[in-house]
Amino acid sequence: MNGICPNCEKVTSIERVNNFEDINIRGEVITIKNDYFLCKECGQEFVDTKINIDPLEEAYKKYRELKGNITPEEIRDYRKEFNLTQEEFSKLLGIGIATINRYENGALQSEAHDRILSLYMDPRNFKNLIQKDTEVLGLEKRKEILKRIKREKDYYLRIAEDISNRSEPNINNGNREFDFEKFHNAIKFFCFGDNVFKTKLTKLIFFADFEHFRQYSVSITGARYAHLPYGPVPDNYETLLGLVLEDDNNIKLEEYWDNDYNGELFISDAEPNYSIFSNSEIKILSTIKEKFASYSATRIREFSHNEVGYQKTNKGEIISYSFAKDLQEI
Repeated sequence: MNGICPNCEKVTSIERVNNFEDINIRGEVITIKNDYFLCKECGQEFVDTKINIDPLEEAYKKYRELKGNITPEEIRDYRKEFNLTQEEFSKLLGIGIATINRYENGALQSEAHDRILSLYMDPRNFKNLIQKDTEVLGLEKRKEILKRIKREKDYYLRIAEDISNRSEPNINNGNREFDFEKFHNAIKFFCFGDNVFKTKLTKLIFFADFEHFRQYSVSITGARYAHLPYGPVPDNYETLLGLVLEDDNNIKLEEYWDNDYNGELFISDAEPNYSIFSNSEIKILSTIKEKFASYSATRIREFSHNEVGYQKTNKGEIISYSFAKDLQEI
C-alpha cells in the first residue's frame, strides 16, 4: 500500500505491521494490539496519528473488563444523571475532587475506590447515602435526587432480584431467572378490572407460574414460592408487592372490612403491558383468571392447601416446580 512516510516526507510504499505489546497493570499482564507502519524505502517505523490508540488507555480498558471495574464513562454518566457537580459527588463519596476528575478522564481507580464507587453507584445504597448525609446537598436537591432514584427502573429491579434470590434458571424458579417486569405485569393482569384480595392474588400468580411450567417446562415470572400458613406465596411476597405498589401509581391498595372478612384489596386502573408476555403466557394467565374468577380468598386458599407441593413441604420451605406435574386440574 502507498502512504506518506513522515521521515521521507513523500508518498511511498508502506506496510502495516501487526504488533502486540504486553503491559503490566497491577500484576496482570495485558496484551494490547498496537500496530505500526514500516516505510519500505527508508525503513522508518511510524504510527498513524489519526488512528493511533494509546496502549496504556487500552490496557486500562481491558483491565477494567477483566476485574469488573467501574468505567470512566459510567462514573461520569452516573454523576450527571443526578445533576451533581464533581465537588458534590466527591464529598458524598469521600473521594477527593481531583481524584474523581482523573477517574472520569481515564485514570485507573484504586481497588478501594472502585469498591466505594461500585457500592454507591447501586441506586439502593446511593439513596441511603443521600438520606443520611444532610450536609453536602441542600434539602431541595436531595429531594430531587431521591425522586430521580425512584424513577429509575434499575432501582426496583435490583431490589426485586436480590430479595427473590436471583440465580441461574433452576427447578426452584421454574427454569427462569426472576423477571420483575413480568411479575409486576402479571399482578396487574389479575387486578385490572377487578378488586383482588392479597391472599387470592398470591395464589393466582402461583397457579399461573406452576401451570405454565407444567405445560411448557418454564415459569412465567421466575418467582420462587414458599410454604406459608395461608398457602403457597411468592418468596418475600410482602416486599415484592410493596415494590410493585411503589413502582406503579396505577395499582392501589385498599383496606376492606366487613362482618365476614377483612383484608387488603389490590386494584389496577390500567391494563398490563401485554407485549412482554408470550402467547402461551397470556393463555395461562387468562385461564387462571377465568378459573378462579368466582373464588373468594378463603376458597382459593383452601384449594391451594390441597396441592401436593404444599402438602409435602414444611412452613417456610421453597416449593419446587417439580410438583407442577401434580397440580390439581385447572
